[in-house]
Amino acid sequence: MAHSTTIAPTRGLGRRAARGGVVTIAGQMVRIAVQVASLAILVRLLSPAAFGYVAMVTAIVGIAELIREFGLSKAAVQAPVLTRAQRDNLFWLNAGLGLALSVLVLAVAPLVAALYGEPLLEPVTRCLAVVFLLNGFGAQFRASLQRDLRFTALAVLETLGPAAGLAAAVAVALQGGSYWALVAQQVVTTAVVAVGPACVAGWWPGRPRRSASIRPMLGYGGSLFGTQALTYVGNNVDTVVIGLTAGPAAAGLYNRVYQLVKLPVSQLNAPITRVALPVLARIQDDPPRYARYLRQGQLVLLNVLVPALALGWAVAGPLVHLVLGDAWGQAVPIFSLLVVGGVFQAIGFVQNWVFLSSGKTGQQFRLNLLTRPAFVVAVLVGSLWGVTGVAAGYALTAVLQWPVALWWAGRAVPEAQAGRLAVTALRAVATYSAAAVVAHLAVRAAGLDDAWLSAGLGAGVMLAVLAAGAAVLPAYRRDLAGCVTAVRVLRGAGARSGRGDRANERK
Repeated sequence: MAHSTTIAPTRGLGRRAARGGVVTIAGQMVRIAVQVASLAILVRLLSPAAFGYVAMVTAIVGIAELIREFGLSKAAVQAPVLTRAQRDNLFWLNAGLGLALSVLVLAVAPLVAALYGEPLLEPVTRCLAVVFLLNGFGAQFRASLQRDLRFTALAVLETLGPAAGLAAAVAVALQGGSYWALVAQQVVTTAVVAVGPACVAGWWPGRPRRSASIRPMLGYGGSLFGTQALTYVGNNVDTVVIGLTAGPAAAGLYNRVYQLVKLPVSQLNAPITRVALPVLARIQDDPPRYARYLRQGQLVLLNVLVPALALGWAVAGPLVHLVLGDAWGQAVPIFSLLVVGGVFQAIGFVQNWVFLSSGKTGQQFRLNLLTRPAFVVAVLVGSLWGVTGVAAGYALTAVLQWPVALWWAGRAVPEAQAGRLAVTALRAVATYSAAAVVAHLAVRAAGLDDAWLSAGLGAGVMLAVLAAGAAVLPAYRRDLAGCVTAVRVLRGAGARSGRGDRANERK
């Protein structure tokens, strides 16, 4: 019956995960290209202040998006069994929260403008209120596609959204729309990503039913919301502080540099996490298999994200020049500091997988109660030295918080084998950092005037150093081999899982 249908069977899980990983990473590469184009094009059409205005608003009202979500999408993905009635109830809860928060943001728009002393922020805030309504509508449709491992549909929609948003932003900017171009970009992107999944999910919500309890999802989502809220405050306090103390132009400068660093971190992590989370959630009761899949996911994460960030640090000057343009040269030291923090943020995604896939969001929340206040203090102290000081505070706390978070995850879920994860992560950071330092020194010594040649030289030197490292360092060579064979391992595990499922059915 519809009210007792179980979503996303585990048969062939490994094969589906492997196929989904390939599809989502390929789609994410296209999305990264769109995001890079967005950065490169819009910074040449708009002033730093335009970016600052929108960043200052979203840093304040964006917390409403977490309240609207309340962790319910990930709760739906993580749940071992999810009935259709439960899914319907989750939809209506998300949609209702989205509507309520849109109304709330409309109401507080004058307060946001008054906080910064910028009257033009009031209409910007009002226009962005529709984002919460759209996301509330689409949340459970996206969760359904992820839970059912329909990664191709997700990849297509999440590529079309940013592309449509960029087209809208360019059109408005060319008409002299200034910051309204960025507002249009957010609204159009959200509309496509929210409405698109509803068109392809293959289900439509029925009426809410009291008989279908979603209390376990609310418990999971509530703890996750607490964690996300603390993380959000930590991640956005820097923009608010800069906006209040230095104005919209400085906030816009910081925001664009932060987005340049965040681009590989978020865009490369997203497809890996999208595959890892539902897979790990379904094998959480099989500790050896769980640990093996977790290590495989970590190897992919480390050897995709860390070298990308390390190369960015090595060629920071040419990269900022190429993407942001000559007028943004003062952003180079800020970019270099944020990259350091980005590396440790990236390697910390693994412990987030552990907490989310095992349902230990309460433990994750308690961890963030300890670590996030330290981040806020570091940013506030750093702001005494301006935008560069804020970036330094961000980097320092990211470095110091990573070992604490990994240790905490290991205590919460011993089968995750935190010690092994730490050794592998530190090996990757050391290897890619050494290669990046050599590449950076080579670029400085060459002193080339052409940014493309400088970036190419840095990439070539770093690649050569890594090739030499693979030849002489057995551990690094094993890590690379583990990445290459990850798909085969997943396929093999999926085949064994499928045979086991069929054997159980015969019994």
